[in-house]
Amino acid sequence: MSEILVVGGGLAGLMTALTLSHGPYQLKHFQCQQGDGSGETIRTTTINAAGKRMLETLGVWQQLADTPTPIETLKVANSEASTQIKARRRKAFNLEWHGQDEPMAFVVKNATLLVALEHQIQYADVELLTDWKVIDFISSNNRARLTIADDRGKIDEVFCDLVVGCDGRGSMLRKSAGIKQHILPHTQTAVVALVAAERPHRNVAFQRFLNSGPIALMPMEDNMMSLVWTLPAQQALKYQTCGVKEFNHVCTEAFGDELGSLFLQSDRLVWPLQPSFIANPTSKNLVLAGDAAHAIHPLAGQGYNLALGDAAVLLDILCDTGARGLTASHVSVLTNYRQKRRLEVGAMSFATTGLNFLFSAMPSNITKIAELGMNLLDQSPAKSIFLSIARGGKLTQANLFEGKMPNQGRGMSWE
Repeated sequence: MSEILVVGGGLAGLMTALTLSHGPYQLKHFQCQQGDGSGETIRTTTINAAGKRMLETLGVWQQLADTPTPIETLKVANSEASTQIKARRRKAFNLEWHGQDEPMAFVVKNATLLVALEHQIQYADVELLTDWKVIDFISSNNRARLTIADDRGKIDEVFCDLVVGCDGRGSMLRKSAGIKQHILPHTQTAVVALVAAERPHRNVAFQRFLNSGPIALMPMEDNMMSLVWTLPAQQALKYQTCGVKEFNHVCTEAFGDELGSLFLQSDRLVWPLQPSFIANPTSKNLVLAGDAAHAIHPLAGQGYNLALGDAAVLLDILCDTGARGLTASHVSVLTNYRQKRRLEVGAMSFATTGLNFLFSAMPSNITKIAELGMNLLDQSPAKSIFLSIARGGKLTQANLFEGKMPNQGRGMSWE
């Protein structure tokens, strides 16, 4: 019998299991995968400064085979790309944030991060179970019962105090527990690819809000850029299958000439977007984390940072609970987790969905008001507040975000 079971593979499941292995409770990890893992050589993850400190403390950052690309500056535009003549009259990107003392975030290849996590978890105090998948969850008498099956169809049961569900957007655990998921209207699909820029990107991340949806370019090594382009579903499918020359043309035209021409360097993936919000990511003997607990629009690159926050906060709570001699399933664990994750998850969910809706679906006169607001923000002291939020650790406070391991006493650290 284990005290905590982490369910789910991939970046979120591995990271959560590794994080909680530093807590006071016995831990097992059902490392079931969501999907076939295709696209991980193309997709990237943006990790903010607080998340970097957390991964350094866990020893993951040091194991990355490729050096993460720092984001020194973020440039945002909220209008269609201008012609060269018009561009001389105004800035192409009307909002700029600079990292100042440290980069505000880093771009890491998903495949590279996955290998580093797999390496570190080998040395963690956690029992890995890779030949089983969880097919049912029931809470009874303050115990969690998981029904599991292996590749040959053999069925078994395991019991524990607390299940941490990292089993993705279609979470079986969430459905089994009857946790309500509020799905927002889906009208867009993301095109994901790697492109090369004609001009140096100078470690700048770009975000341009278009009527069809935002287009984002994140810097990578060798002047490569990670592209996430949000479009109406039919248009996204068209751009996935059109010729390379046509794609290069429409992509450059949509983004503008800030980086010169853009040239496709990989396959093109499409991801139907279905942002959702979960008011209560807990149930008896169950905590949801990662995409199982929240699915936000990718325009801000904050999805994995929210997952890091889930794990860091939960570790602090469990260490404090263990220090008080309580079980991992104590009601205070669920209550504290729910309260401590509400602000950041809620803020990011509604901010990303709201911005996308504002610039993609609202009438042009409303959009012009939003453009004025962005210009005022660029000149106001509030800009520094938003920058600190972008770096992480502002809306969520946790020991790992400060670069230290929690002890089993509140506010203390392991030396």
